[in-house]
Amino acid sequence: MNDSQIISCSQLMGKYKNIDFEKTDKVTTSWKKVVSSIHSNRYESEDSERRMPIGERLASNTRVVDLKNGVLLVETDHSGWIQYLKFYQKYILNGLKMYLPDLKISTLAFRIAGTNVSLKDSYEDQLKNEKKKLEEKFNRQEEEINNYYAGKSQKTERKSSELPPEILAKFESIKESMLTNSENK
Repeated sequence: MNDSQIISCSQLMGKYKNIDFEKTDKVTTSWKKVVSSIHSNRYESEDSERRMPIGERLASNTRVVDLKNGVLLVETDHSGWIQYLKFYQKYILNGLKMYLPDLKISTLAFRIAGTNVSLKDSYEDQLKNEKKKLEEKFNRQEEEINNYYAGKSQKTERKSSELPPEILAKFESIKESMLTNSENK
């Protein structure tokens, strides 16, 4: 076999799935370069020999997952790293625009490892799904409230009809005396 017939597994997958691995590698290496270059502000201690700079820690705890419509989806293993990434987002975007101007990355999106968040769903679809969930929750709560008050009114009706006849007679006499006293004045 000559060299022209031997291709790597990733190239074979790329041809089958139409994945541009060169572009993916560029995004990943650019991400690592930009994020690794972040240095913390002077209030955080990076001076210690044992302590790794914040940029290197961010780069080692994040990975690029997807890029669609100018949104770069980044996965982290802890929500604390997302806070740091948001803090340095403008710096990261500027660095990525320098390394990858043809991709036109305009914003970053984040997810924690193990979640199913993706960029393939459109914003409108996600909004519609959230509205539907909220509407269902609202309807469920409204039904619970109506059931609660319906049960409460049934209890009060039962209580008034469950009074002994002697007490009902006393209430009637008090009611009549009150009405006659107001008429005499």
